[in-house]
Amino acid sequence: MKRTLILLALLLPMVGMAPVRADFSAGLQGANEALTSGHPIDAVTRYRALTSDPALRGSGAPELWYDLGLAEEKTGDLPAASLSYRRALLLDPTFVPARKMLAGVLVSLGLPAPSGRIEFLAAAIHPEILIVTGSIVGWIAILALILLAFLAPHRKYLIALCVLIVIAGHGASALGTLVDPRRTSADKAVVTAKKPPVLRATPADNAESVGTLAPGTAVSVLSRNGSWWYVSGGSALTGWIPADTVTTLLPGSLSGGS
Repeated sequence: MKRTLILLALLLPMVGMAPVRADFSAGLQGANEALTSGHPIDAVTRYRALTSDPALRGSGAPELWYDLGLAEEKTGDLPAASLSYRRALLLDPTFVPARKMLAGVLVSLGLPAPSGRIEFLAAAIHPEILIVTGSIVGWIAILALILLAFLAPHRKYLIALCVLIVIAGHGASALGTLVDPRRTSADKAVVTAKKPPVLRATPADNAESVGTLAPGTAVSVLSRNGSWWYVSGGSALTGWIPADTVTTLLPGSLSGGS
């Protein structure tokens, strides 16, 4: 009887998850078939349904956002495609196909491809690897340092080596945290309007124009006021923009975004 209860306890969660996985597989298959058969609009609808499902959002794979970007690009919605490719790279910064497609879309929109030391490092090695590996190495070195301090305090060169490994390990872990795009994108958004929205000096339709933002531009959200967001588009270009012209990079990270 005891064994039966234990078995049921193990199986019940799996039974509850089975319909979700079956629905996800069926939905993904339908979306993929729509994309490969030349029906990108249908594919976009299906992929967006998968990515917006609360039951599946936590397990969204970078490939899913990448495929959504491919479908959006085929419909001609390049700003939306740039957002999807960016979201794929949030989940896996080393996902080369998404990085290449994002660069191509941005060039088509007249924007530069993401570049810089942080982007290069994130693309070269997954931040999670730096965080986990660096932390493990650092703590092992700390334990070794404690043992050496008690068992072999005269071996100063080994103690010095352990200190260096501790610094290197925890330094790598801290660096991974700093370059992890998921930790640095809470206030980021992308201009998804197909026409360049106008930046205003104040949150009003008749306010003075201070410039425009090209579709696909990544911006920092500095403040919000109802249906207006105060954003920075880089190069000292800041102003108020209608909230419905931008979409937060992290789904649901800011109210009013999608």
